[in-house]
Amino acid sequence: MNILEQVNYPLISVVIPSFNQGNYIEETILSVIGQEYPKLELIIIDGGSTDNTVEIIKKYAHKISYWHSKPDKGQADAINQGMRLSSGEVLCWLNSDDMYLPGALLDIGRKFAGLTDQNYLIYGITMIVKQDSDRIHSVYHPIIPFEQFSLTYNDFIAQPSAFWTRKLWQSTGELNLNYNYVLDWDWFIRASKITKFDYVPKVYAIYRNHSINKTNNGAFARRKEISEVVTKYSSDYWSKLYIEVERYYPKIAEFINESQLPKRSLLLPLLFPKLGFILKNVQDLYTVLTMYG
Repeated sequence: MNILEQVNYPLISVVIPSFNQGNYIEETILSVIGQEYPKLELIIIDGGSTDNTVEIIKKYAHKISYWHSKPDKGQADAINQGMRLSSGEVLCWLNSDDMYLPGALLDIGRKFAGLTDQNYLIYGITMIVKQDSDRIHSVYHPIIPFEQFSLTYNDFIAQPSAFWTRKLWQSTGELNLNYNYVLDWDWFIRASKITKFDYVPKVYAIYRNHSINKTNNGAFARRKEISEVVTKYSSDYWSKLYIEVERYYPKIAEFINESQLPKRSLLLPLLFPKLGFILKNVQDLYTVLTMYG
């Protein structure tokens, strides 16, 4: 008897939301079907791509449980549609420019075995690959062990490496269609009110950082959504701090990018007195600036 027969693996549904990511989606698909996970359901919801995305999807249609290509209301809507169509005991989504590392789903399947009747979520580490410069290099998404209140002001969960039970998805509800940039963070916060998350110190996925990446092009709209989430879920202190940093963000970003001084972020409370009046700890300022990007 081999190891696959010894474990009662749950059915995992992977939803891939897609729109005009023809340069990347083939590697995304291959990273899923190449897992050789014994109970896999792959669903691709494409928003009516006009590039070569559909051609690539058709190439692997025999490995895909369901797919369509038609206009939707954005990423959150596409993911919600995919989750409604899914039947897995364990759920996750993988954006069409990200990838799973080999063995990720087998490890997740083993960890969820016997726990799918519970509200349960696991998150691991994601490698960030930056590939728009002359050479590709990578860093790791900063991960910290789970702490519910910290999640309300610091999105420390890397979405590509997060997996949860269908029960938790149903208990939490669907993604909020009002969010284009923080849809995952908002959902994680809501889910964290229901159950504690388990952090696994393993790298499960790769997040691509490139010029057409949605997060990189969010600018003010993305910061606005971040501030709204903090105001909705966190304390007055964090809400005021995020709002105040946003007020001076262009000047702060210019100073940090152009100054050659070491530890220049320590000078910000002096340069912006109103910000310094609110700030309790310089590390808090660093958290906000990291979130705003």
